[in-house]
Amino acid sequence: MENVAYDGMEASPTRTLSGALAARIRSGSGENVYLCYQCKKCTTGCPVAPFADVHPAQIMRAVQLGDEARSLDSRFLWLCTGCETCTTRCPQGIDVASVMEELRIIARHDGRVRTDMPFAGILDLNYRSFRRWGRLYELELVVRDLLKRPKAVPDTVKLGMRMLSKGKVRWLPATGDRKQMKRMSQAAERIEARRRDEAKLAATGKAPGASGASAVGGAPKVGGTP
Repeated sequence: MENVAYDGMEASPTRTLSGALAARIRSGSGENVYLCYQCKKCTTGCPVAPFADVHPAQIMRAVQLGDEARSLDSRFLWLCTGCETCTTRCPQGIDVASVMEELRIIARHDGRVRTDMPFAGILDLNYRSFRRWGRLYELELVVRDLLKRPKAVPDTVKLGMRMLSKGKVRWLPATGDRKQMKRMSQAAERIEARRRDEAKLAATGKAPGASGASAVGGAPKVGGTP
């Protein structure tokens, strides 16, 4: 019985694959990863792919196969800039960038954010700053980030002082509509809570589409007869 290799990644011998991860992604983003037929146009245009451990087409294939380790633990997720080149190049009309964003959300929910990716927490810092001040307070954002990356302090301070002297960054926060921002964040948290519940159903195979590639037929199989 042969192992099935897909673009440098080795799958297990003949087995029924899980569609739970694909279902979670579809539940959150509305994207059907099974439409991908591995043309790799997303990868050839990706500016980050040469510097990451895997490329977009490999992640899409890993999601199709239910390979959570390859999909959620890759460095690529936290190097992706969200430039959407992959999305614009996809002949199937898949919003690949949205799939990557959904994988980042799932990684956060599952506690699988890589510790060697210091910028992975920047979005969370942004969110907390918006909620606290009603708008982004850049100085606080940078200081909180540097507390976790002390080695970056010297270079950042030099650049920061130049920006402060030119008025590009404020010493003190400029507050926005805090009440409205609080209402928006609470609404977002309710939506996220609902999505987490839906994701749990998808992961257990109870959500529509969680058992395979499409509504017609069963779960896909590798190395054997479908």
